[in-house]
Amino acid sequence: MKMWRALLFATVAVGIGASSPTYAQVKNVVPVTKQQQAQKDQQERLQAVTRRGRLANYQQLLGTGNVRVASSASASDAASRDTAIDLAALGFTAADVQTYKKLNIDLFDIAHRFFGGTTSSSEAMLMADTIVIATAGDAQQERSRIDGFLAEIPFTVGKTLKGSRVPGDVVRIPRNSGPLPNGNYQKDFTDIDFVPGKKYLLVLSKNWYEQFVTLTNKQSESSFTALPHDAYEIADDGLLLRRSHSMQVGVNPKDIKSVEADLKSLSKRKNKVGGLQ
Repeated sequence: MKMWRALLFATVAVGIGASSPTYAQVKNVVPVTKQQQAQKDQQERLQAVTRRGRLANYQQLLGTGNVRVASSASASDAASRDTAIDLAALGFTAADVQTYKKLNIDLFDIAHRFFGGTTSSSEAMLMADTIVIATAGDAQQERSRIDGFLAEIPFTVGKTLKGSRVPGDVVRIPRNSGPLPNGNYQKDFTDIDFVPGKKYLLVLSKNWYEQFVTLTNKQSESSFTALPHDAYEIADDGLLLRRSHSMQVGVNPKDIKSVEADLKSLSKRKNKVGGLQ
C-alpha cells in the first residue's frame, strides 16, 4: 500500500516555493525535530477531521484500540492517536471497532499497517468504503476543478461489491496528471494507467478523497469522486491483473469470486454510512 500520509503531506508541500534557499535563509532556519513535525502533521490531520464533522468519531475511537509499538509506551500512544485519526477520516466509528473485535479483526492494527505502507489486498478492501466493477471512460481534463487535481477518469458502474453505488452510476478517480495553467502538461507517474473501455475492479475511498481535499484546503467536487486504494484490470478470462502501484504483502486476489468471498468474511454489515458499507 502507498504510504498515504507521506504522499499526502508531500502533495501539500508542493505549493511551497521550489527555488533553492539562499545561504542566509539556510542559516536562519530553525531546526524542526522529527517529533515536532509528527505532532504538527497529526494536528493538521485532526483539524481536517474536525472540519469534516468527524471529531466526535475520533474522540469515541480513542481508547477502543491500541497500536502495539515495541519501542516505548509513549510511541504506542502516539501511534494509537494517529490511527484513531485515520480511522475517523475513513469513516469508521467506535462501534465498528467493537464489531470487528468480535470477529477477531483488529481495525487499529490493520489501519496502522495500511497507512504505514505495508498491507494486503484484503486489508485495503476493508479500509475502502466503495468497491465496484466498472468500465473506464476517457480522461476528462477540460474544465477547472475545485479539489486541486488536474483531471479525472469517469467509470460507469456495472456491479457494486461494497458501498451504495448502483449499476449505471458514474464514479470518478481524480488525477495529478493533466494540463497546467501555464499550458504545460504535468505527468505524475503514481497515477494508475487506465485504458478507456476496459473493465476494472476498483477499491476506492470517497472518505479519504474528502480528507485529502480538506487537508489541502480545497473543496470536494460535487460528483462521486474517490481515491483508489487498489485497482485491478479484469482480463477476458476473468482473472484480475493488478494495475495500482501500492505496496502489498501476500497474494493478489485471483478473480471476482475470490474477492466476493473475501468481502463476505470481512464485512457483516451492509449499506452503512462510514468505513463499513
